[in-house]
Order: sequence, then C-alpha cells, then structure tokens
Amino acid sequence: MKKPVVIIVLLAASLSLIDCSTQSKASSDTASMKTAFTIGSMPDYIATSVDKLYQEASVVIVGKFEKDNKSFVDHDTIETESHMKVTKLLKGSLTDSEMKNGIDIVYYGGEVTLDTYLKNKTPVPEKVDSKGIVHKPKQYSKQERETEKVVYKVEQQANKDKDKNSEIMVFLSRNPAPNNYFVLADAFGYRKINNKGEVFNPITNSYEKVDFYSKN
Repeated sequence: MKKPVVIIVLLAASLSLIDCSTQSKASSDTASMKTAFTIGSMPDYIATSVDKLYQEASVVIVGKFEKDNKSFVDHDTIETESHMKVTKLLKGSLTDSEMKNGIDIVYYGGEVTLDTYLKNKTPVPEKVDSKGIVHKPKQYSKQERETEKVVYKVEQQANKDKDKNSEIMVFLSRNPAPNNYFVLADAFGYRKINNKGEVFNPITNSYEKVDFYSKN
C-alpha cells in the first residue's frame, strides 16, 4: 500500500509531556497516557475526484461506522481498523457473511503505546531516523515506554468525525491480510452521505451528487 509523506512534530525534545485526547475507541488502552510525540502527515490525494476514486476502488460500499477495533504499527505507520455495517454494495463483491455482519476496514491514523511503536518500527541505532525518533537502547525507560503513547494524525482526514448515525460511502482497495480492505486516498475515500443522497467532498467542504449513487 502507499506510504504517506510524514512530517514529525516533536512535542517535547526532552520527553516533557502534554495531554492528548483519544482519537478512537481503539485507543482506550492509551486514553489516560501522555503523548511522547505526534506523527503528522498531509494527505497526498487531496485532488482525487470521487469519480476517480470509484474507478480505482476494488470495493465501494455504503454503510455505517460501528466501532474502532484496534490500532497497530505497519511499516512504521500507525493504522486503525474499524468495523463497518454494510447497507449497499456499489462496486465489487463481498461474501454473504460480510454483507450480513459487516466488514473491517483499515485507514491511516490512531495511537499506540510508545513501547508498541518502538517494538514494531524499523530500528536505526544511535541516530535520529527519518521519523524523528532517536532509537537508542537506553533512551526511554521501561516506565516511559509503558505510560506514553505515539499519536499519528493525517491532517484534513475525512473520517476524523465518525458518526454512527451517518451513512458513509467508503472506497476500498483489497490488500493481503491483515489489511484486507484499506481506505483509499489517505482516508479521503471515507465520505459522509446526507439525507438527500449527496456525498461529502472534503476539498470543497460541501455535499454533491454523484452519478453512481442514488439514495432510492
């Protein structure tokens, strides 16, 4: 899958701490933790049209967000798995079980403990690596690794305000396990639908009709 261009914002060079709210239910185990540092990235698919997303997607569904299952580290990037209830299949194929019980989708973003992040990222000993972490064996104490978290934020992320009452159109690629369905375009492939059947455009910050979807 595509890896985003990442910009690191070190919140405290000496590991001073600040409060940070949780991004999802998947982060319940990090809710009371302080933030060691934040990884920020700008989506590089901002100009992708909804029609192009439809053409590139393997699967396009309409459904409702139910819950975030977990966050994990994949190729130095934090990702989150969400569970979606499927109400319509607009493109591709799903199993009967997936149509009935919903599917798990993965997107960029989330938070994990500092220990989890360091254990799963590529080590670069004795120097600052490309993501701004000095990966020295004794840099972080056991307590720091277990009580601090790493937060990954995609700026302008379209799905940051998840709402169980909103219908959502999601454009997905198929990937090898564990990321069987991955949201296209740095989560710009996750679009809310209003009661008129119009799809949200995060570029214009407005809703618009799309040719391939009708609410009726």
